Amino acid sequence: MSWPNNSTVNIVAFGHSVPAGYGVTPLVQKRDAYPRLLEDGLAKRFPHAVLNVITSGVGGENSTKGLTRLQRDVIDHHPRVVLIDYALNDRGLTLDQSRQNLTAIIAAVRTAGACPILLTPTWDTQASPNAPTDKLALQATMIRSLAATKRIPLADSLKAFSQFRGDRSSLMAQSNHPNRAGHELVVQQLLPLFVPGK
Repeated sequence: MSWPNNSTVNIVAFGHSVPAGYGVTPLVQKRDAYPRLLEDGLAKRFPHAVLNVITSGVGGENSTKGLTRLQRDVIDHHPRVVLIDYALNDRGLTLDQSRQNLTAIIAAVRTAGACPILLTPTWDTQASPNAPTDKLALQATMIRSLAATKRIPLADSLKAFSQFRGDRSSLMAQSNHPNRAGHELVVQQLLPLFVPGK
């Protein structure tokens, strides 16, 4: 990646309103969202690389709708890595449908020669993620299982929020959107996945 043998490395953050950077709807705060924070963190770690984290998030979208724009808004950017973050909104789908959609996205990303990374959902103050039948918890369990089955990296955002010691409201801009502190928690799960030489 480094000069004189360098090349542009694109990373696409694909998903719904959280990677898009929505804070208190309809306010978008991309500079406080994890795609931008990840790019800043990677720039410090790899100061001789040309790294672009491209935000491809659409507020209100689930993975079914995401599939319809996957080629144009993800694959056509020729990414090396694709972050897949649909869990919050996929609660409106059946688990089977969500898993099928994510499996299709993973296959397309791999066919394009990129590495997919799955993310479990960020927090939602109106959910009860510590309850095993909670839809947020069920999405997270399914995504963890899918990551293990497909042998792909996982950023376990929900686990990080669940284990946060303190008032979780300090991590939230509104009930289902993290603020900068919440996004920083997500970045802490992502950065260790980017290891020099891999």
